[in-house]
Amino acid sequence: MSQNLMKPQTWEDTYLVSFYEVDAKNRIFLPSLWKYLQETAWNHANRIGVGYPDLSQNDFFWVLSRLAIDISEYPAWGDTVRVKTWLLESSRLFAFRDFSIVKGNGWVVGGAKSAWVVLDSKTRKPQRIEPFLRGLDPLPDQHGGKTTLEKLPAPNAHEGTFLTVRYSDLDLNFHVNNARYIEWILDSYSFEMHQTHQISSLEINFLAESNCGDELFVRSEQKKDSPPTYLHAIVRKQDGQELCRARVRWMKIE
Repeated sequence: MSQNLMKPQTWEDTYLVSFYEVDAKNRIFLPSLWKYLQETAWNHANRIGVGYPDLSQNDFFWVLSRLAIDISEYPAWGDTVRVKTWLLESSRLFAFRDFSIVKGNGWVVGGAKSAWVVLDSKTRKPQRIEPFLRGLDPLPDQHGGKTTLEKLPAPNAHEGTFLTVRYSDLDLNFHVNNARYIEWILDSYSFEMHQTHQISSLEINFLAESNCGDELFVRSEQKKDSPPTYLHAIVRKQDGQELCRARVRWMKIE
């Protein structure tokens, strides 16, 4: 077997949108779509030798640092979705991974960019990324999403929606699953907003971990941009620590 087949540069999975993954408009809920992308990323990482089992045996694990998703059309219940991913490039601390999202009819309906870090599971400190990616071939000229990974501004707002971290919010690293933050942000919008608009892009910066029992609140600020654009932050009530910042751009449903 050639090295290319052993460690493929790209990985593709096909998903069938289930009833429990769509919203009240019969369109896939954005956090559900992100879970497809993340699952495909894990599958690729496992194949090329940098998956969860490979890192955990040396007390390391991957953490999502930044994410930007662009979507022009949302698949519905019963639609087929093909997700393709590849390693774009890396820096001292970050591995950059891109995605493309294709409906069963062959139309490209979205893409995404992501930045990942490796943490020591005991110290929670980031590690130099190069040793983990040695021998892998990135695709620096193949871009998935249009929105770049930026450091996002904080919203100019006070406390909004309050929530408490529950056991079901956690992943196997004992902190809140990254998709849950996206769900909390989208739940801060009104029913009417969700029914009359859909998200064209979502950006999120993950800044700190959250654990079971933490009390949190969502800050939100509407910008004067058109189409509607909002800034968000999820903050831990106990110490005021920002856990994430996000920017969400909406488009009106015609």
